[in-house]
Amino acid sequence: MIFMDTYLVMIGIFAVFLAISAVIGIRDKKRLDARERRRLRENFGKPGAKEYQDGRYEQIPGYQKRHRQSFEIDDITWNDLDMDLLYHRMDTTCSAAGEEYLYWLLRSPRTDGGTYLSEEGMRWWADHEQERVGVQRILQGLGRGSKYSVYDYLDLLDSLKDRGIAADLPALFLPAVSIGIMFVSPPVGILCLLGSFAFNMVTYFSAKRAIEPYLFTFRYVLRLLECARSLLAEPFPFYDKEREEMEKARKALAGFSMGSGLLMRNSGGISSGNVADIILDYICILFHIDLLKFGSMLRALRGKEEEIDGLITSIGAIDAQISLASWRKSLPLYCIPDLTGNRFEADDLIHPLLADPVPNSISVSKPVLLTGSNASGKSTFLKSAALAAVLAQSVNTAPAASYKSCCYRIFTSMALRDDIRSGESYFIVEIRSLKRVLDAASLPGEVPVLCCVDEVLRGTNTIERISASAEILSSLAKMPIRIFAATHDMELTELLSGKYVNYHFSEMLDGDDVKFSYKLLDGPADSRNAIRLLRALGYDPAIADRAEARAKHFMETGDWEL
Repeated sequence: MIFMDTYLVMIGIFAVFLAISAVIGIRDKKRLDARERRRLRENFGKPGAKEYQDGRYEQIPGYQKRHRQSFEIDDITWNDLDMDLLYHRMDTTCSAAGEEYLYWLLRSPRTDGGTYLSEEGMRWWADHEQERVGVQRILQGLGRGSKYSVYDYLDLLDSLKDRGIAADLPALFLPAVSIGIMFVSPPVGILCLLGSFAFNMVTYFSAKRAIEPYLFTFRYVLRLLECARSLLAEPFPFYDKEREEMEKARKALAGFSMGSGLLMRNSGGISSGNVADIILDYICILFHIDLLKFGSMLRALRGKEEEIDGLITSIGAIDAQISLASWRKSLPLYCIPDLTGNRFEADDLIHPLLADPVPNSISVSKPVLLTGSNASGKSTFLKSAALAAVLAQSVNTAPAASYKSCCYRIFTSMALRDDIRSGESYFIVEIRSLKRVLDAASLPGEVPVLCCVDEVLRGTNTIERISASAEILSSLAKMPIRIFAATHDMELTELLSGKYVNYHFSEMLDGDDVKFSYKLLDGPADSRNAIRLLRALGYDPAIADRAEARAKHFMETGDWEL
Protein backbone atom coordinates (compact mmCIF):
# COMPACT_ATOMS: atom_id res chain seq x y z
CA MET A 1 0.00 0.00 0.00
CA ILE A 2 2.80 2.37 0.94
CA PHE A 3 4.58 1.45 -2.32
CA MET A 4 1.43 2.22 -4.31
CA ASP A 5 1.02 5.59 -2.59
CA THR A 6 4.65 6.45 -3.29
CA TYR A 7 4.21 5.38 -6.91
CA LEU A 8 1.15 7.59 -7.31
CA VAL A 9 2.96 10.54 -5.72
CA MET A 10 5.85 10.12 -8.15
CA ILE A 11 3.45 9.95 -11.07
CA GLY A 12 1.76 13.10 -9.79
CA ILE A 13 5.08 14.94 -9.44
CA PHE A 14 6.10 13.86 -12.92
CA ALA A 15 2.74 15.00 -14.33
CA VAL A 16 3.09 18.39 -12.61
CA PHE A 17 6.65 18.69 -13.99
CA LEU A 18 5.41 17.96 -17.52
CA ALA A 19 2.58 20.47 -17.12
CA ILE A 20 4.93 23.18 -15.84
CA SER A 21 7.40 22.45 -18.68
CA ALA A 22 4.58 22.69 -21.21
CA VAL A 23 3.37 26.01 -19.77
CA ILE A 24 6.91 27.42 -19.74
CA GLY A 25 7.45 26.22 -23.32
CA ILE A 26 4.22 27.87 -24.50
CA ARG A 27 5.10 31.07 -22.64
CA ASP A 28 8.61 31.20 -24.14
CA LYS A 29 7.23 30.53 -27.60
CA LYS A 30 4.74 33.38 -27.25
CA ARG A 31 7.46 35.71 -25.99
CA LEU A 32 9.71 34.81 -28.90
CA ASP A 33 6.87 35.37 -31.36
CA ALA A 34 5.97 38.72 -29.79
CA ARG A 35 9.62 39.83 -29.85
CA GLU A 36 10.01 38.83 -33.51
CA ARG A 37 6.77 40.57 -34.49
CA ARG A 38 7.94 43.73 -32.74
CA ARG A 39 11.25 43.58 -34.60
CA LEU A 40 9.47 43.20 -37.95
CA ARG A 41 7.24 46.18 -37.19
CA GLU A 42 10.15 48.36 -36.10
CA ASN A 43 12.37 47.44 -39.06
CA PHE A 44 9.77 48.13 -41.74
CA GLY A 45 10.91 51.20 -43.66
CA LYS A 46 14.54 50.83 -42.58
CA PRO A 47 17.45 49.81 -44.85
CA GLY A 48 18.30 46.12 -44.94
CA ALA A 49 21.07 45.03 -42.59
CA LYS A 50 21.23 41.26 -43.07
CA GLU A 51 24.18 39.08 -42.33
CA TYR A 52 24.47 36.18 -44.78
CA GLN A 53 25.91 32.78 -43.98
CA ASP A 54 29.35 32.08 -45.42
CA GLY A 55 28.92 31.46 -49.13
CA ARG A 56 25.18 32.20 -49.13
CA TYR A 57 25.35 35.51 -51.03
CA GLU A 58 27.25 33.86 -53.88
CA GLN A 59 24.32 31.43 -54.29
CA ILE A 60 21.55 34.04 -54.33
CA PRO A 61 21.67 34.30 -58.17
CA GLY A 62 20.38 30.68 -58.28
CA TYR A 63 16.84 31.67 -59.29
CA GLN A 64 18.09 34.23 -61.83
CA LYS A 65 20.37 31.69 -63.53
CA ARG A 66 17.35 29.44 -64.16
CA HIS A 67 15.00 32.22 -65.30
CA ARG A 68 17.04 34.01 -67.94
CA GLN A 69 15.44 36.98 -69.71
CA SER A 70 16.13 38.40 -73.17
CA PHE A 71 17.87 41.35 -71.50
CA GLU A 72 19.70 41.26 -68.18
CA ILE A 73 22.01 43.65 -66.36
CA ASP A 74 25.51 42.42 -67.14
CA ASP A 75 28.33 42.14 -64.61
CA ILE A 76 30.08 45.35 -65.70
CA THR A 77 26.94 47.43 -65.24
CA TRP A 78 26.05 45.64 -62.00
CA ASN A 79 29.46 46.45 -60.52
CA ASP A 80 29.60 49.99 -61.92
CA LEU A 81 26.31 50.86 -60.23
CA ASP A 82 27.22 49.27 -56.87
CA MET A 83 24.15 47.09 -57.16
CA ASP A 84 25.37 44.63 -54.55
CA LEU A 85 25.11 47.50 -52.06
CA LEU A 86 21.71 48.45 -53.43
CA TYR A 87 20.51 44.87 -53.11
CA HIS A 88 21.68 44.73 -49.48
CA ARG A 89 19.82 47.94 -48.74
CA MET A 90 16.64 46.55 -50.31
CA ASP A 91 16.81 43.06 -48.89
CA THR A 92 14.62 42.64 -45.84
CA THR A 93 13.12 39.41 -47.16
CA CYS A 94 12.33 36.62 -44.72
CA SER A 95 13.06 33.56 -46.88
CA ALA A 96 15.60 32.18 -49.33
CA ALA A 97 12.92 32.24 -52.05
CA GLY A 98 12.39 35.96 -51.40
CA GLU A 99 16.12 36.70 -51.48
CA GLU A 100 16.58 35.02 -54.83
CA TYR A 101 13.45 36.46 -56.41
CA LEU A 102 14.44 40.00 -55.37
CA TYR A 103 17.89 39.53 -56.90
CA TRP A 104 16.29 38.26 -60.12
CA LEU A 105 14.07 41.35 -60.27
CA LEU A 106 17.05 43.71 -60.11
CA ARG A 107 18.99 41.71 -62.65
CA SER A 108 16.08 41.49 -65.14
CA PRO A 109 14.63 44.90 -66.09
CA ARG A 110 11.63 44.56 -68.38
CA THR A 111 11.89 46.17 -71.81
CA ASP A 112 8.20 45.92 -72.78
CA GLY A 113 6.83 48.59 -70.45
CA GLY A 114 5.20 46.02 -68.14
CA THR A 115 5.88 45.29 -64.49
CA TYR A 116 6.53 42.21 -62.41
CA LEU A 117 4.87 43.75 -59.36
CA SER A 118 1.43 44.37 -57.93
CA GLU A 119 1.28 48.07 -57.09
CA GLU A 120 -1.99 47.59 -55.20
CA GLY A 121 -0.41 44.74 -53.27
CA MET A 122 2.67 46.76 -52.30
CA ARG A 123 0.54 49.64 -51.05
CA TRP A 124 -1.57 47.15 -49.11
CA TRP A 125 1.49 45.70 -47.37
CA ALA A 126 2.60 49.21 -46.38
CA ASP A 127 -0.81 50.10 -44.95
CA HIS A 128 -1.73 46.84 -43.16
CA GLU A 129 0.91 46.22 -40.53
CA GLN A 130 -0.74 43.39 -38.63
CA GLU A 131 -1.46 41.30 -41.73
CA ARG A 132 2.01 42.04 -43.15
CA VAL A 133 3.77 40.91 -40.00
CA GLY A 134 1.65 37.75 -39.89
CA VAL A 135 2.70 36.86 -43.44
CA GLN A 136 6.34 37.66 -42.68
CA ARG A 137 6.24 35.24 -39.74
CA ILE A 138 4.97 32.54 -42.08
CA LEU A 139 7.76 33.32 -44.55
CA GLN A 140 10.33 33.09 -41.76
CA GLY A 141 9.16 29.53 -41.21
CA LEU A 142 10.33 28.70 -44.73
CA GLY A 143 13.77 29.89 -43.69
CA ARG A 144 16.82 31.36 -45.37
CA GLY A 145 19.53 29.65 -43.32
CA SER A 146 21.17 27.40 -45.89
CA LYS A 147 24.15 28.68 -47.82
CA TYR A 148 22.85 26.94 -50.95
CA SER A 149 20.36 28.16 -53.52
CA VAL A 150 16.92 26.61 -53.33
CA TYR A 151 17.63 25.25 -56.81
CA ASP A 152 20.79 23.49 -55.65
CA TYR A 153 18.54 21.26 -53.57
CA LEU A 154 16.46 20.37 -56.61
CA ASP A 155 19.53 19.73 -58.75
CA LEU A 156 20.54 16.99 -56.32
CA LEU A 157 17.60 14.91 -57.49
CA ASP A 158 18.91 14.86 -61.07
CA SER A 159 21.85 12.73 -59.96
CA LEU A 160 19.70 10.20 -58.09
CA LYS A 161 18.18 7.16 -59.72
CA ASP A 162 14.72 6.05 -58.70
CA ARG A 163 14.78 3.83 -55.65
CA GLY A 164 12.39 0.96 -56.29
CA ILE A 165 10.92 -1.28 -53.62
CA ALA A 166 13.07 -4.21 -54.78
CA ALA A 167 16.10 -2.86 -52.90
CA ASP A 168 14.23 -3.03 -49.60
CA LEU A 169 12.01 -6.08 -50.12
CA PRO A 170 14.57 -8.42 -48.48
CA ALA A 171 14.21 -6.34 -45.30
CA LEU A 172 10.55 -7.39 -45.16
CA PHE A 173 10.92 -10.83 -46.70
CA LEU A 174 13.81 -12.28 -44.65
CA PRO A 175 12.27 -11.71 -41.17
CA ALA A 176 8.93 -13.12 -42.40
CA VAL A 177 10.65 -16.26 -43.72
CA SER A 178 12.62 -16.59 -40.46
CA ILE A 179 9.41 -16.45 -38.44
CA GLY A 180 7.95 -19.16 -40.69
CA ILE A 181 10.99 -21.36 -40.08
CA MET A 182 10.50 -20.94 -36.34
CA PHE A 183 7.26 -22.93 -36.58
CA VAL A 184 9.23 -25.84 -38.10
CA SER A 185 12.50 -25.50 -36.17
CA PRO A 186 12.53 -22.78 -33.50
CA PRO A 187 16.33 -22.74 -32.95
CA VAL A 188 17.02 -22.42 -36.68
CA GLY A 189 14.25 -19.84 -37.06
CA ILE A 190 15.60 -17.71 -34.22
CA LEU A 191 19.10 -17.80 -35.71
CA CYS A 192 17.69 -16.84 -39.13
CA LEU A 193 15.68 -14.01 -37.58
CA LEU A 194 18.73 -12.63 -35.76
CA GLY A 195 20.77 -12.97 -38.94
CA SER A 196 18.11 -11.14 -40.98
CA PHE A 197 18.02 -8.34 -38.43
CA ALA A 198 21.82 -8.01 -38.56
CA PHE A 199 21.73 -7.93 -42.36
CA ASN A 200 18.93 -5.35 -42.36
CA MET A 201 20.80 -3.08 -39.94
CA VAL A 202 23.97 -3.09 -42.04
CA THR A 203 22.13 -2.42 -45.30
CA TYR A 204 19.88 0.18 -43.61
CA PHE A 205 22.69 2.44 -42.41
CA SER A 206 24.51 2.16 -45.72
CA ALA A 207 21.38 3.16 -47.65
CA LYS A 208 20.48 5.92 -45.14
CA ARG A 209 23.88 7.57 -45.60
CA ALA A 210 23.38 7.53 -49.36
CA ILE A 211 19.97 9.23 -49.26
CA GLU A 212 20.73 11.72 -46.47
CA PRO A 213 21.80 14.57 -48.82
CA TYR A 214 18.52 14.24 -50.71
CA LEU A 215 16.50 14.61 -47.53
CA PHE A 216 17.51 18.28 -47.57
CA THR A 217 15.59 18.60 -50.83
CA PHE A 218 12.59 16.79 -49.41
CA ARG A 219 12.66 18.92 -46.29
CA TYR A 220 12.73 22.15 -48.29
CA VAL A 221 9.88 21.10 -50.58
CA LEU A 222 7.81 20.15 -47.53
CA ARG A 223 8.52 23.56 -46.01
CA LEU A 224 7.45 25.19 -49.28
CA LEU A 225 4.18 23.27 -49.15
CA GLU A 226 3.59 24.16 -45.51
CA CYS A 227 4.40 27.82 -46.23
CA ALA A 228 1.96 27.80 -49.16
CA ARG A 229 -0.75 26.21 -47.01
CA SER A 230 -0.33 28.89 -44.34
CA LEU A 231 -0.21 31.75 -46.86
CA LEU A 232 -3.39 30.54 -48.55
CA ALA A 233 -5.13 30.81 -45.18
CA GLU A 234 -4.13 34.48 -44.84
CA PRO A 235 -6.58 37.17 -46.05
CA PHE A 236 -4.25 39.39 -48.10
CA PRO A 237 -5.64 40.57 -51.50
CA PHE A 238 -4.20 41.34 -54.97
CA TYR A 239 -2.18 38.13 -55.40
CA ASP A 240 -4.63 35.89 -57.22
CA LYS A 241 -2.01 34.57 -59.64
CA GLU A 242 0.33 33.57 -56.80
CA ARG A 243 -2.54 31.92 -54.91
CA GLU A 244 -3.50 29.90 -57.99
CA GLU A 245 0.10 28.72 -58.42
CA MET A 246 0.38 27.69 -54.78
CA GLU A 247 -2.94 25.84 -54.84
CA LYS A 248 -1.99 24.07 -58.06
CA ALA A 249 1.36 22.96 -56.60
CA ARG A 250 -0.20 21.75 -53.36
CA LYS A 251 -2.62 19.53 -55.26
CA ALA A 252 0.09 18.19 -57.56
CA LEU A 253 2.37 17.37 -54.60
CA ALA A 254 -0.26 15.99 -52.22
CA GLY A 255 1.08 12.44 -52.72
CA PHE A 256 4.59 13.63 -51.87
CA SER A 257 3.65 15.13 -48.52
CA MET A 258 1.23 12.37 -47.45
CA GLY A 259 2.83 10.35 -44.65
CA SER A 260 6.12 12.25 -45.01
CA GLY A 261 6.50 12.48 -41.22
CA LEU A 262 7.58 8.82 -41.16
CA LEU A 263 10.71 9.67 -43.15
CA MET A 264 11.32 13.27 -42.08
CA ARG A 265 10.79 13.14 -38.31
CA ASN A 266 14.53 12.86 -37.55
CA SER A 267 15.93 14.04 -40.91
CA GLY A 268 17.67 16.93 -39.20
CA GLY A 269 19.83 14.40 -37.35
CA ILE A 270 18.26 15.04 -33.91
CA SER A 271 16.14 12.38 -32.21
CA SER A 272 13.27 13.53 -30.02
CA GLY A 273 14.06 10.96 -27.30
CA ASN A 274 10.39 10.04 -27.11
CA VAL A 275 9.88 6.33 -26.28
CA ALA A 276 7.42 5.85 -29.12
CA ASP A 277 9.85 7.48 -31.56
CA ILE A 278 12.71 5.28 -30.34
CA ILE A 279 10.59 2.17 -30.91
CA LEU A 280 9.64 3.46 -34.36
CA ASP A 281 13.32 4.09 -35.11
CA TYR A 282 14.13 0.42 -34.41
CA ILE A 283 11.20 -0.76 -36.52
CA CYS A 284 12.46 1.39 -39.42
CA ILE A 285 15.99 0.05 -39.02
CA LEU A 286 14.89 -3.58 -38.87
CA PHE A 287 12.33 -3.40 -41.68
CA HIS A 288 13.50 -0.39 -43.82
CA ILE A 289 10.08 1.26 -43.50
CA ASP A 290 11.38 4.83 -43.97
CA LEU A 291 13.58 3.77 -46.89
CA LEU A 292 10.49 2.43 -48.62
CA LYS A 293 8.80 5.76 -47.91
CA PHE A 294 11.78 7.60 -49.39
CA GLY A 295 11.35 5.71 -52.64
CA SER A 296 7.65 6.54 -52.85
CA MET A 297 8.30 10.24 -52.07
CA LEU A 298 11.02 10.39 -54.70
CA ARG A 299 8.68 8.96 -57.32
CA ALA A 300 6.00 11.46 -56.29
CA LEU A 301 8.47 14.32 -56.74
CA ARG A 302 9.72 13.26 -60.17
CA GLY A 303 8.31 15.40 -62.97
CA LYS A 304 7.04 18.06 -60.58
CA GLU A 305 9.81 20.59 -61.22
CA GLU A 306 7.36 23.06 -62.78
CA GLU A 307 5.07 22.98 -59.74
CA ILE A 308 8.00 23.38 -57.33
CA ASP A 309 9.30 26.29 -59.39
CA GLY A 310 5.81 27.81 -59.26
CA LEU A 311 5.86 27.53 -55.45
CA ILE A 312 9.27 29.20 -55.21
CA THR A 313 8.24 31.95 -57.64
CA SER A 314 4.91 32.70 -55.94
CA ILE A 315 6.28 32.69 -52.39
CA GLY A 316 9.41 34.59 -53.45
CA ALA A 317 7.32 37.25 -55.24
CA ILE A 318 5.21 37.93 -52.14
CA ASP A 319 8.28 38.09 -49.89
CA ALA A 320 10.21 40.33 -52.30
CA GLN A 321 7.31 42.77 -52.69
CA ILE A 322 6.97 43.20 -48.93
CA SER A 323 10.71 43.92 -48.89
CA LEU A 324 10.32 46.47 -51.70
CA ALA A 325 7.44 48.17 -49.90
CA SER A 326 9.78 48.59 -46.92
CA TRP A 327 12.60 49.87 -49.14
CA ARG A 328 10.33 52.45 -50.75
CA LYS A 329 9.43 53.79 -47.33
CA SER A 330 13.14 54.22 -46.53
CA LEU A 331 13.76 56.48 -49.56
CA PRO A 332 13.70 60.29 -49.28
CA LEU A 333 11.44 60.28 -52.33
CA TYR A 334 10.35 57.98 -55.13
CA CYS A 335 7.73 57.80 -57.85
CA ILE A 336 5.97 55.26 -60.03
CA PRO A 337 7.69 55.67 -63.42
CA ASP A 338 5.99 56.48 -66.70
CA LEU A 339 7.64 54.33 -69.39
CA THR A 340 5.75 55.78 -72.36
CA GLY A 341 7.97 58.80 -73.09
CA ASN A 342 10.42 59.55 -75.88
CA ARG A 343 12.69 61.83 -73.87
CA PHE A 344 14.64 61.14 -70.70
CA GLU A 345 12.83 63.27 -68.13
CA ALA A 346 13.48 63.20 -64.38
CA ASP A 347 12.53 65.77 -61.76
CA ASP A 348 14.55 65.81 -58.53
CA LEU A 349 16.48 62.68 -59.45
CA ILE A 350 18.53 61.28 -56.55
CA HIS A 351 20.99 58.48 -55.93
CA PRO A 352 19.18 55.87 -53.78
CA LEU A 353 22.29 54.86 -51.81
CA LEU A 354 23.17 58.33 -50.51
CA ALA A 355 22.04 59.33 -47.03
CA ASP A 356 21.57 62.99 -47.97
CA PRO A 357 21.35 63.15 -51.77
CA VAL A 358 21.17 66.37 -53.77
CA PRO A 359 18.29 66.17 -56.30
CA ASN A 360 18.82 67.18 -59.92
CA SER A 361 16.39 67.52 -62.80
CA ILE A 362 16.95 66.90 -66.49
CA SER A 363 14.89 66.60 -69.67
CA VAL A 364 16.76 65.64 -72.82
CA SER A 365 16.22 63.99 -76.16
CA LYS A 366 19.87 64.27 -77.27
CA PRO A 367 23.06 62.70 -75.93
CA VAL A 368 24.48 64.41 -72.84
CA LEU A 369 28.10 65.43 -72.20
CA LEU A 370 29.01 66.23 -68.59
CA THR A 371 32.08 68.25 -67.63
CA GLY A 372 33.46 69.44 -64.30
CA SER A 373 36.22 68.75 -61.83
CA ASN A 374 36.77 65.60 -59.81
CA ALA A 375 34.37 65.02 -56.90
CA SER A 376 31.94 67.62 -58.25
CA GLY A 377 29.13 65.10 -58.89
CA LYS A 378 29.53 63.83 -62.46
CA SER A 379 29.89 60.13 -61.66
CA THR A 380 27.11 60.22 -59.07
CA PHE A 381 24.75 61.80 -61.59
CA LEU A 382 25.64 59.18 -64.22
CA LYS A 383 24.90 56.42 -61.73
CA SER A 384 21.67 58.11 -60.67
CA ALA A 385 20.45 58.24 -64.27
CA ALA A 386 21.36 54.60 -64.97
CA LEU A 387 19.87 53.39 -61.66
CA ALA A 388 16.65 55.28 -62.34
CA ALA A 389 16.24 53.32 -65.57
CA VAL A 390 17.16 49.98 -63.95
CA LEU A 391 14.82 50.46 -61.00
CA ALA A 392 11.99 51.84 -63.10
CA GLN A 393 12.03 48.79 -65.36
CA SER A 394 12.72 46.16 -62.69
CA VAL A 395 10.89 47.19 -59.49
CA ASN A 396 8.60 49.90 -60.90
CA THR A 397 10.23 52.50 -58.68
CA ALA A 398 12.23 55.56 -59.71
CA PRO A 399 14.21 57.50 -57.07
CA ALA A 400 12.88 60.87 -58.22
CA ALA A 401 9.86 63.14 -57.84
CA SER A 402 8.87 62.12 -61.37
CA TYR A 403 10.41 59.98 -64.09
CA LYS A 404 9.28 59.57 -67.69
CA SER A 405 11.15 57.79 -70.44
CA CYS A 406 10.98 54.79 -72.73
CA CYS A 407 12.36 51.36 -71.87
CA TYR A 408 16.05 50.77 -72.41
CA ARG A 409 18.68 48.11 -72.37
CA ILE A 410 21.01 49.64 -69.79
CA PHE A 411 24.80 49.51 -70.03
CA THR A 412 27.56 51.41 -68.24
CA SER A 413 31.31 51.76 -68.60
CA MET A 414 32.54 53.47 -65.47
CA ALA A 415 34.42 51.71 -62.67
CA LEU A 416 36.70 49.55 -64.82
CA ARG A 417 40.10 48.23 -63.77
CA ASP A 418 42.97 46.15 -65.10
CA ASP A 419 42.12 42.46 -65.46
CA ILE A 420 45.07 40.73 -63.80
CA ARG A 421 43.76 37.23 -64.52
CA SER A 422 43.63 37.75 -68.28
CA GLY A 423 46.63 40.10 -68.38
CA GLU A 424 44.59 42.82 -70.09
CA SER A 425 45.46 46.46 -69.44
CA TYR A 426 42.94 49.06 -68.34
CA PHE A 427 42.76 50.44 -71.90
CA ILE A 428 41.96 47.01 -73.39
CA VAL A 429 39.31 46.39 -70.73
CA GLU A 430 37.80 49.80 -71.46
CA ILE A 431 37.59 49.46 -75.23
CA ARG A 432 36.07 45.99 -74.83
CA SER A 433 33.50 47.50 -72.49
CA LEU A 434 32.59 50.21 -75.01
CA LYS A 435 32.52 47.68 -77.85
CA ARG A 436 29.82 45.66 -76.08
CA VAL A 437 27.63 48.79 -76.05
CA LEU A 438 28.16 49.36 -79.78
CA ASP A 439 27.38 45.70 -80.47
CA ALA A 440 24.20 45.85 -78.40
CA ALA A 441 23.00 48.99 -80.18
CA SER A 442 23.67 47.38 -83.57
CA LEU A 443 21.23 44.51 -82.99
CA PRO A 444 18.23 45.02 -85.28
CA GLY A 445 14.74 45.33 -83.84
CA GLU A 446 15.87 45.76 -80.23
CA VAL A 447 14.76 48.47 -77.81
CA PRO A 448 17.16 51.43 -77.53
CA VAL A 449 20.24 51.41 -75.33
CA LEU A 450 20.88 53.68 -72.37
CA CYS A 451 24.63 54.03 -71.86
CA CYS A 452 26.51 55.90 -69.15
CA VAL A 453 30.25 56.35 -69.75
CA ASP A 454 32.60 57.95 -67.26
CA GLU A 455 35.86 59.40 -68.62
CA VAL A 456 36.01 57.88 -72.08
CA LEU A 457 39.32 56.14 -72.82
CA ARG A 458 41.06 57.45 -69.72
CA GLY A 459 43.57 54.63 -70.10
CA THR A 460 45.58 56.25 -72.90
CA ASN A 461 47.49 59.46 -73.72
CA THR A 462 45.74 62.83 -74.03
CA ILE A 463 45.94 63.40 -77.79
CA GLU A 464 44.78 59.92 -78.78
CA ARG A 465 42.18 59.89 -75.99
CA ILE A 466 40.53 63.10 -77.20
CA SER A 467 40.67 62.04 -80.84
CA ALA A 468 39.34 58.51 -80.28
CA SER A 469 36.76 59.65 -77.72
CA ALA A 470 35.35 62.21 -80.15
CA GLU A 471 34.93 59.52 -82.83
CA ILE A 472 33.43 56.93 -80.49
CA LEU A 473 30.99 59.40 -78.96
CA SER A 474 30.06 60.69 -82.43
CA SER A 475 29.32 57.12 -83.54
CA LEU A 476 27.23 56.46 -80.46
CA ALA A 477 25.22 59.63 -81.11
CA LYS A 478 24.16 58.28 -84.51
CA MET A 479 22.82 55.03 -83.07
CA PRO A 480 19.63 54.26 -81.10
CA ILE A 481 21.42 55.05 -77.86
CA ARG A 482 20.58 57.45 -75.05
CA ILE A 483 24.06 58.30 -73.86
CA PHE A 484 25.30 60.17 -70.81
CA ALA A 485 29.07 60.70 -70.95
CA ALA A 486 31.35 62.47 -68.48
CA THR A 487 34.77 63.87 -69.33
CA HIS A 488 37.56 66.15 -68.11
CA ASP A 489 38.55 66.90 -71.70
CA MET A 490 37.01 70.29 -72.41
CA GLU A 491 38.04 69.90 -76.06
CA LEU A 492 35.22 67.37 -76.51
CA THR A 493 32.60 70.03 -75.86
CA GLU A 494 33.74 71.76 -79.07
CA LEU A 495 34.40 68.63 -81.10
CA LEU A 496 30.92 67.28 -80.30
CA SER A 497 29.11 70.59 -80.59
CA GLY A 498 25.61 70.10 -82.01
CA LYS A 499 25.66 66.37 -81.37
CA TYR A 500 25.61 66.50 -77.57
CA VAL A 501 23.89 68.81 -75.12
CA ASN A 502 26.31 70.10 -72.48
CA TYR A 503 25.85 70.13 -68.72
CA HIS A 504 28.39 70.57 -65.99
CA PHE A 505 29.06 70.47 -62.26
CA SER A 506 31.11 73.08 -60.49
CA GLU A 507 32.72 73.86 -57.14
CA MET A 508 33.31 77.03 -55.14
CA LEU A 509 36.62 77.97 -53.57
CA ASP A 510 36.17 79.80 -50.29
CA GLY A 511 39.65 80.64 -49.11
CA ASP A 512 41.30 77.30 -48.37
CA ASP A 513 38.00 75.44 -48.45
CA VAL A 514 36.42 73.66 -51.42
CA LYS A 515 32.64 73.48 -51.55
CA PHE A 516 30.59 71.48 -54.03
CA SER A 517 26.95 72.19 -54.73
CA TYR A 518 26.45 68.91 -56.66
CA LYS A 519 23.87 70.74 -58.77
CA LEU A 520 23.56 70.07 -62.48
CA LEU A 521 24.18 73.27 -64.47
CA ASP A 522 23.56 74.10 -68.13
CA GLY A 523 26.42 74.32 -70.60
CA PRO A 524 30.04 73.16 -70.44
CA ALA A 525 32.32 73.84 -67.48
CA ASP A 526 33.82 77.32 -67.90
CA SER A 527 37.06 76.79 -66.03
CA ARG A 528 39.80 74.28 -65.31
CA ASN A 529 40.07 73.98 -61.56
CA ALA A 530 42.47 71.13 -60.85
CA ILE A 531 45.41 73.41 -60.05
CA ARG A 532 43.22 75.75 -58.00
CA LEU A 533 42.15 72.74 -55.98
CA LEU A 534 45.83 72.02 -55.19
CA ARG A 535 46.06 75.42 -53.55
CA ALA A 536 42.78 75.01 -51.70
CA LEU A 537 43.77 71.61 -50.30
CA GLY A 538 47.03 72.87 -48.83
CA TYR A 539 49.73 71.89 -51.38
CA ASP A 540 52.98 73.87 -51.39
CA PRO A 541 52.18 77.13 -53.28
CA ALA A 542 55.35 76.66 -55.34
CA ILE A 543 53.97 73.39 -56.77
CA ALA A 544 50.71 75.08 -57.74
CA ASP A 545 52.53 78.11 -59.22
CA ARG A 546 54.81 75.98 -61.41
CA ALA A 547 51.89 73.77 -62.52
CA GLU A 548 49.86 76.84 -63.48
CA ALA A 549 52.75 78.37 -65.41
CA ARG A 550 53.43 75.09 -67.26
CA ALA A 551 49.77 74.72 -68.24
CA LYS A 552 49.58 78.32 -69.46
CA HIS A 553 52.76 77.86 -71.50
CA PHE A 554 51.39 74.71 -73.17
CA MET A 555 48.08 76.41 -74.01
CA GLU A 556 49.98 79.27 -75.71
CA THR A 557 52.74 77.33 -77.49
CA GLY A 558 51.80 73.64 -77.57
CA ASP A 559 55.10 72.89 -75.83
CA TRP A 560 55.29 71.47 -72.28
CA GLU A 561 58.84 72.73 -71.64
CA LEU A 562 59.01 76.14 -69.93
